[in-house]
Amino acid sequence: MAVATRARATALAQAACSAGVRTAGAAAAPLRPMKVALAHEYFAAHGGAERVVEVLHAMWPEAPVYTFFHDRGRYGDLGGWDVRTSYLQQFPIGGGLHRVLLPLYPSAARRLRVADDTDVVLVSTSAFIKGLRLADRTVEVAYCHSPTRYLWDWRDEYLRDEVPGPLRGAVNELLARLRETDRAFATRVDRWIANSSIVAQRIQRYYDRESEVVYPPVDVDTFTAQRDRGDFWVYVGRLSAYKRADIAVRAFARLGMRLVVVGDGRERAALESIARDSSLRPMGNITFAGRLDDATLRQLLGAARGLIFPAEDDFGIVCVEALASGAPVVALAAGGAPEIVRDGIDGALVATADADAFADAVLRVEQRAWDVDELCRSARRFDVSRFRDRIRSVVDDAHARGRRTRGIA
Repeated sequence: MAVATRARATALAQAACSAGVRTAGAAAAPLRPMKVALAHEYFAAHGGAERVVEVLHAMWPEAPVYTFFHDRGRYGDLGGWDVRTSYLQQFPIGGGLHRVLLPLYPSAARRLRVADDTDVVLVSTSAFIKGLRLADRTVEVAYCHSPTRYLWDWRDEYLRDEVPGPLRGAVNELLARLRETDRAFATRVDRWIANSSIVAQRIQRYYDRESEVVYPPVDVDTFTAQRDRGDFWVYVGRLSAYKRADIAVRAFARLGMRLVVVGDGRERAALESIARDSSLRPMGNITFAGRLDDATLRQLLGAARGLIFPAEDDFGIVCVEALASGAPVVALAAGGAPEIVRDGIDGALVATADADAFADAVLRVEQRAWDVDELCRSARRFDVSRFRDRIRSVVDDAHARGRRTRGIA
């Protein structure tokens, strides 16, 4: 009897072991690849944020890209991309008219639904796309270029410089409502990535959330540095009030040195007037080149004596591009620039947004011989390969950890 009992026990144990092996084998079977989606506010002009999205899409080329709208006339085609737009696509968006649609961005986000089988949506954001609709299972990772500046730290400047006087009261009330919506949308994000330490501080201040810093990508190997530099400096950026191009123009009008202004915008006529002002000396040393294609800009940076960067920007990717081209940088010691430009090593930092202070800094840089190879090596701190590695690591970790409690907005 005991022998029979032991035999049955042995048989059961063997069956259990066999089942365990089969179960373990089934568990070890490869799972389906993580399904990633991308999102970006809109495609209306080429800038640093759009370059980030292009790198992300190259990392996940099969990922659908959710966006409020795509202005093909200004931005060009996104050939081969699976672009999924919101209802705002049906509105007239050319020529900057998309700015009028600002009050509709939150509703467009709420109605833009990501496919339910998406594991992770990686959002490139500086506004409301982070509020798009997600399935409960989908993890949201936000790469933040900055919390919306016209809602937070630049609201007063925005009202003063961009809004006609009679409308400021109504627009101020609108911005107050949008701030609350923006804060509510921020609670939906599971993992925050900041593009600089200054942006990480803003995320903490305005959204009360921790973030990790991953600098934007620069493909430094696409830039070349000439040993024999030209006789000119460059300014690169939109010609708008908040980019402070007027400081660059006034500084070089005072110096009498050559400056090539690259970019366009609503301030161009005013800046050209400053450059022509007969009270400034000498005339004709400042050239407005307008927008340039990437290849022409790389050639210009590769020959320039330096870059002047007076903006308080979230990061300042053109500063990295200048260093990769062997050009020292004179930048405002605010925003993201001090994370790129080390005073006395990569150029000079200027404490105040003042034309005379920038002119003095340019002269200090001119008096020194700069090692082109050292400047190029400095730019490698921000190479695209580092960005790809960091982003993939964050996305994988966020997927493994899963969703945090999602806010309601």
